[in-house]
Amino acid sequence: MKVLFSVFTIVGVVFGSGFISGKELVVYFARFGIFSLPFLLIVFALFFLTFKKLLNVGDNVVARLKKSHLFFCINLISSVIFASAMFGADRNLINFDNILFNFLIIFIIFIICFLVYKKGIKYLNKLNFYLIPLSLLFFVILLFKKIDFYLPFFDGNNILFSPIYNILYVALNLSTGAVLIASLGKNMTKRQKAQASFISALVLCIVLLLAIIVLLQNPFVFSTQMPLLSLFQGKEKIIFNFIILIGCNTTLFSLVYSISFSMRGLCNNEFLIFSTSIILPYLIGYLGFGFIVSYLYPLASVLGLVFLFDIILFKNTDKSFFKSFFKRTNKKIHSSGKNTK
Repeated sequence: MKVLFSVFTIVGVVFGSGFISGKELVVYFARFGIFSLPFLLIVFALFFLTFKKLLNVGDNVVARLKKSHLFFCINLISSVIFASAMFGADRNLINFDNILFNFLIIFIIFIICFLVYKKGIKYLNKLNFYLIPLSLLFFVILLFKKIDFYLPFFDGNNILFSPIYNILYVALNLSTGAVLIASLGKNMTKRQKAQASFISALVLCIVLLLAIIVLLQNPFVFSTQMPLLSLFQGKEKIIFNFIILIGCNTTLFSLVYSISFSMRGLCNNEFLIFSTSIILPYLIGYLGFGFIVSYLYPLASVLGLVFLFDIILFKNTDKSFFKSFFKRTNKKIHSSGKNTK
């Protein structure tokens, strides 16, 4: 059960509105055309290795955040950007004719955010255990219905940048979920960690492959707010709308936990923690889902890459890339000073 809980929670971190709506996949994969598909092997390897590493480092991630205000801020900014996109997606999706129904859904989302904020990882695991398998199943079924192997694939452009964007995609998703994923590994064996990492990476890459194929056959939807959603009509569109709603909020709930858990290590002001975890992303979400994904996600990707590089390569929490670099520099200067005497 530990492995299953971990898989659903890890997939829930990545399986947000940017992924499930297709907007994120257009920016990082589909626009490079059919040549982006082989690079999914790189994405699989990066997901697997990073999941496994994060599950292994455990408390070191939290300790590292406490020791470095710089990396705490990097993680916080990336997480807030991601959470803001989820709230922006909610505004696009919760647009029914009945105003009371719209208000009720938003109210429920806020209540669940508050419960995750208060109750933590156990409550989040239970939510993901029920929501993720259901949404994944319907997502895959609907996408399969859209695949037509007689249709040509989009050729793409700037294909040399595809591997770079693939790496940034992994960094974007995992930097924001690093604290949550690391906390999952506390009570797991090495074998369970390896199993959870492999299954999570495999599930994500299979669904990624399916979604990208659908997008490559329908490049006319690239410029829309939610490319995959725009392919559906009638009842299927309503079902897909709810799938995206579930997907974006499983990620939102994970981010609420990550932000609040990280901040509690440095701050005792509950109002500030609550405002940063929920209220601030909600307000930034007014910039719009498309704007945040197109313009703020690349920033979050770069910040995420720096954060992951420091966390993964420097397991000892007393060290960081920059600190060790400057220490080596200082030693060289000091030793040269001795020689001149």
